[in-house]
Amino acid sequence: MFRFGLDPALAQRERIERERAIEHARALRIERDAVHARETLTRRREAARRRLLHDAASVAGDALRLASAHCEYLDRAIAETERRIEAAVAPLEAARLRLVEAARDRSIVEALRARRLAAYLAQAAQAEQREFDEQNVCLAGRVGETEPPMVERDVRRTEPP
Repeated sequence: MFRFGLDPALAQRERIERERAIEHARALRIERDAVHARETLTRRREAARRRLLHDAASVAGDALRLASAHCEYLDRAIAETERRIEAAVAPLEAARLRLVEAARDRSIVEALRARRLAAYLAQAAQAEQREFDEQNVCLAGRVGETEPPMVERDVRRTEPP
């Protein structure tokens, strides 16, 4: 039965990768929320400006100043949201790099496990082949001395026997 001595290390690497993926998802969520907020504010500002331009001739001065102040407020909110996006980019990139590193570390241990499993399976196949060979030798000895044991020719050779 195959046992990989580094299974605990592999489990640890997988756990670390999951934690890094969660950190990355949180950082990505912060950045995407800020982008979504900026897009929403931008749409609201553009709609307010269209209304302001459309209604400028028919709206009284106080209403016009109020609508203009609202557009300025939306401009400031958009600027603040853009600062939040800029502030979220560095932590997002750092989280992404930590996730990539954790995935690389896990894949290294997994590759080692795969190589050791392949070596184990090859060794098990050789042991099984030796056992079959020994059984065939024993069977050939029981058949008797009148019949010579069958010798198989190596089909990989290219020169004649």
